[in-house]
Amino acid sequence: MEIFLQTLTNGIMASFILILVAMGLCLVYGILDIVNFAHGEFYMLGGFGAWWFLESHPILKSMPAIERYIVAIVLTMIIVAGIGIIVEKFIFRRLRENHAAVMIASLGVMSVLQSCALVSFGSVDKNITSPFKGRIELGPISFSEERLLAIICCIVFMILLYLLIDRTKIGKAMKAVSQDPEAALVQGINTGRIFSLAMGIGVALAAAAGALIGPIFYVNPYMGAEPIMKAFAAVILGGLGSLPGAIIGGFLIGMVETFVTTYVGAHFAMSLVFLIMICVLIAKPTGIFGHVE
Repeated sequence: MEIFLQTLTNGIMASFILILVAMGLCLVYGILDIVNFAHGEFYMLGGFGAWWFLESHPILKSMPAIERYIVAIVLTMIIVAGIGIIVEKFIFRRLRENHAAVMIASLGVMSVLQSCALVSFGSVDKNITSPFKGRIELGPISFSEERLLAIICCIVFMILLYLLIDRTKIGKAMKAVSQDPEAALVQGINTGRIFSLAMGIGVALAAAAGALIGPIFYVNPYMGAEPIMKAFAAVILGGLGSLPGAIIGGFLIGMVETFVTTYVGAHFAMSLVFLIMICVLIAKPTGIFGHVE
């Protein structure tokens, strides 16, 4: 029972990180109608951004540890969002009518970002010093403070995204553009601005996930490969373009992977994740929350 509870706790943390990446990917697909294979590299940039601000930036070093950590995450999200907006405006938007061209371009962006990180930071794993060193004991369950912080931050970002989309004019404009960009343009909505905003928010969520996971594991130029595979599986499982689907899919995949890794082995975990995805798609090709257009 103790192992089960500990595995459950670890699975919750892994699921929330995956949900953050999957929500960003889903937002980009739902509004821009493109499949962004470079999304994992924005996750990687988030990890390196947090590492650079926390370990190398001279100004932030004078700040208290916890404040420096929070500021580093926020600044990293802003910078990565800016990079994402540039990529969307000058690459994806010009190729948007050709889905194959956009996918190939996103693979090119992925390669460029990965190569830039490799040249700038090297291939050696980087460790991020976390200001949270303690552990929390709840009976048989034990987890670090930094894992708890990652879960709390993911929940906060999920709530903020929900409030943005469901309770604001910008969110309503996003919904309109997602449903029919041409009709939204006729109604006076600046679709180009909405595309950029969606891309910026989507990659910022991925960057936040990378920054939060950095102190728990490590940062390197290739860290985005596995999360993006699992995020794609979560989005497809939940239904392309459905944020609730991305949340459910991310939670299922995160829990399955954690439990299978603990009780069977990591070599079988990813295979089972994609096997479950295939079975669900055979039964319901649109995914759990998806619908036929």
